Amino acid sequence: MRQDLTAGQRVLRSAGLTILLMTALVCGLLAYTYATGSQFGGWRQPLVVLSLLLAAVAALVMMIDSFDLWMLGRRITAFSVRMVHSLVFVAILAAVALGIITKTPGLLLLMAPALIIYLFTVMKPPPASRPGPARGGGRSQPGRQKRGGKKRS
Repeated sequence: MRQDLTAGQRVLRSAGLTILLMTALVCGLLAYTYATGSQFGGWRQPLVVLSLLLAAVAALVMMIDSFDLWMLGRRITAFSVRMVHSLVFVAILAAVALGIITKTPGLLLLMAPALIIYLFTVMKPPPASRPGPARGGGRSQPGRQKRGGKKRS
């Protein structure tokens, strides 16, 4: 665990992880309820259950990734981070697509807090531009070649 965090940071990060865990649990429990119940009939039932299971997997993976970043200081490799982000993106995309197909828009409302937390977790600020040597306006640097192979003086 990281010891450099203040108490307030730990509380906020723990609350974020709790929201991600609760989202995964609610999606999983809803999937179980819809799989065993008769709320949806015909072809819609397996698609709704699959969409909720995909959302549960995505929320669980988001929680694990956030825990690694927030509490452990990013111990997994950069390649693994890209793979985790890809898994989350594909799972959410498939879950939302299935939600649209089955006309169950409640999935987005259920996933919104987790998606917002994770979005701010994985967003990186743009890299700051490094100040470099200023280029001379009209002067050319000695030793450079012009097009055509002739050396500049």
